[in-house]
Amino acid sequence: MYLSKLVLNERDRTVQRDLSNVHALHQRIMQAFPDEQRENPRADWNVLFRQEPDISIVLVQSEIEPNWTHLSYNYLLQPPQLTSVNFVTSRLEPGRAFQFRLKANPSKRDKQSRKLIGMFHQADQIAWLERQAEQRGFKLLGVDVIPTPNVFGMKEKGKPPIQILTVMYQGILQITDSAPFINAIQQGIGRGRSYGCGLLSIARVN
Repeated sequence: MYLSKLVLNERDRTVQRDLSNVHALHQRIMQAFPDEQRENPRADWNVLFRQEPDISIVLVQSEIEPNWTHLSYNYLLQPPQLTSVNFVTSRLEPGRAFQFRLKANPSKRDKQSRKLIGMFHQADQIAWLERQAEQRGFKLLGVDVIPTPNVFGMKEKGKPPIQILTVMYQGILQITDSAPFINAIQQGIGRGRSYGCGLLSIARVN
């Protein structure tokens, strides 16, 4: 896996357009990866990204090495920082605890209308993450829920706009099952993974 840190130049007009339209940002990021006429290159290459609290910083995780040379000279304030990440199973064994950060779209499908509905109450948002954790090999030892601006975008004229409720989760987790936990890191958690949700980042507990 590879992790790229992009520091965007918010004075650049192209950056401003991308930050105001998450679909444009998604397309810009995907230009760093070969599509090879694939139906879903984002899922094939496990490409996930997240805007950090400082919105000029974007983290991009991918299964293959990206090529950022398509970005114009003024798009970034500094060269991309690229790190190779290896998940060593022995270091991600059950019982280990880590700090984590996850920007996600806590949502559910309405039983009657079948439409997706965002969860606005913090208790529901935490319960959503607890259910995700149970399925993905970890449990929460502590979590803060930080409201973040909702995601907006437009694919093309005539198509409905993209509107995604998002929150930032930060806290401490404990691994209960290594295989599904590693899968969650590699493939992401929840909906909206094309639009900046789902990237689970972990770090050692101080």
